[in-house]
Amino acid sequence: MKTTFGRRTMLATGAAALACPTVLRAQARGGDAVLAIVQAPPSLDAHVTSAQAARNVNLHLYETLFARDENARPVPDLAAGVRISEDGRTYVFPLRSDVRFHSGKRLEAEDVVASLDRCRRIGASASLLAAVDIVTATKRDEVTIRLKEVQATFLDNLSSPRAPIAIYPAEEAAKPANQIAFIGTGPFRFVEYRPDSHVRLERFGDYVPNPNARGRDGFAGRKEVSLNSATFRFMPEAGARTAALEAGEIHVVESVDGPTARRLQGNPRLAVYRALPFAFQVIKFNHALGPTADVRFRRAIVAALDMEEIMAVSFPDIFELDGAWIFPGTAFHTRDGTERYNRPDPALARRLLAEAGYRGERLTFIVDNLRSNVDTATVVQQRAREIGVAIDLSVSDWPTVSRIGFTPTGWHFWAHGFGIEPFEGPGSVMAPWVNGLSQQRPDPAIDAMFADLNRALDVSERQRIFARFQAHMWEQAVAIKAGNYGLFQAATRRLHDFVPYRIPRMWGVRLDA
Repeated sequence: MKTTFGRRTMLATGAAALACPTVLRAQARGGDAVLAIVQAPPSLDAHVTSAQAARNVNLHLYETLFARDENARPVPDLAAGVRISEDGRTYVFPLRSDVRFHSGKRLEAEDVVASLDRCRRIGASASLLAAVDIVTATKRDEVTIRLKEVQATFLDNLSSPRAPIAIYPAEEAAKPANQIAFIGTGPFRFVEYRPDSHVRLERFGDYVPNPNARGRDGFAGRKEVSLNSATFRFMPEAGARTAALEAGEIHVVESVDGPTARRLQGNPRLAVYRALPFAFQVIKFNHALGPTADVRFRRAIVAALDMEEIMAVSFPDIFELDGAWIFPGTAFHTRDGTERYNRPDPALARRLLAEAGYRGERLTFIVDNLRSNVDTATVVQQRAREIGVAIDLSVSDWPTVSRIGFTPTGWHFWAHGFGIEPFEGPGSVMAPWVNGLSQQRPDPAIDAMFADLNRALDVSERQRIFARFQAHMWEQAVAIKAGNYGLFQAATRRLHDFVPYRIPRMWGVRLDA
């Protein structure tokens, strides 16, 4: 096959640095940072888990060919760049020549091939590579990926941090899930994992920051490390995390609630940071069962709700009203099609309810026991009651609720957060609705738009497609987006240059003795 390259080439140019500290190589190194995170990671094999707790740790250990910058755009990381063929089906990735694994082995194309093939077989993000036909090492430091069909979102998929498509040594990539040695190319190396206590990482002394990047930039950028070590302690109890921070036993808390954040702001030894938006709150309808199968009924519920009330009750200290199905500040954010967002009109709601023929059936709202989700469900229950809809809440643990929520019976409403999806981009936002996965009944319009998005190589065309998808979500009341919410992170002021992000990044910071 002869492929011509030319029009579509991405070089490894440095992304603009945000909150970039002075280059840390020129600063005194040292310090052992301790972070409190909510739970233990289920695995340190990055391919097999999409848990937030795992990302907190794994994105310090491992790296990917492309990663996301501060604004979630895919940029080169282990790759030096990419050349894309005219037909959009062949991607050639030259590799950086200065990269070594924690074992001392030099990164080569065979490691990338083995890692991608492993992720395609067993990865929690294997679906992101479904369009891949073949991955080959075309040179010692060059990898070529051929797609079965055009996938305009391929670089987005490849750089997804959800269950990172991490690059392992080829000999580790040959191993089954959860049987690898924890060897990556990241700025920290693995030292110890005690599932009932902590993970400890140390600075990787032979790490060479990306020479083509300038400063800290999302999950990519120039990852300068000043710390000697970073220990992630598992502390599920919020009060214990806060007490340990105030006592100086830990230096960073992954998440604190609003009242705690307000109290800590009065402590001159501590700093509180806002990460907004971090996710958005979604209320799902079951399109396969009873009244929620009728678009008029779903529109009635939308008309009955005051989104500001939902967000103020559920996330009282850190939220923003926004009806767009992707985060503001991104290239795909638009308010087109959001005219129905936050327009409470009880009279309209009752009229639509009558048109739908609702006869007073009792409906089930499933929700996990996270306070914000229960609060959301309670507000919906109260406002629905005011227009004559009877809703019973069914509260359980997350595994139980998520199992029921992906079946066509046993529920009518379900509320939870979408966090990583709107960060990753339009393809990830649309994917949960493809083939009726989340609404339990296929929607041919969404399926067609998703296919069009993947075929559209022009960014402007993808923007138009996503705007149509967003309008469809509101016109058909496929689901309800209540608003964006954030979280607070807290740290000792001894930790300098810390910037909140989707994980507490321990590169680009320094810790006073």
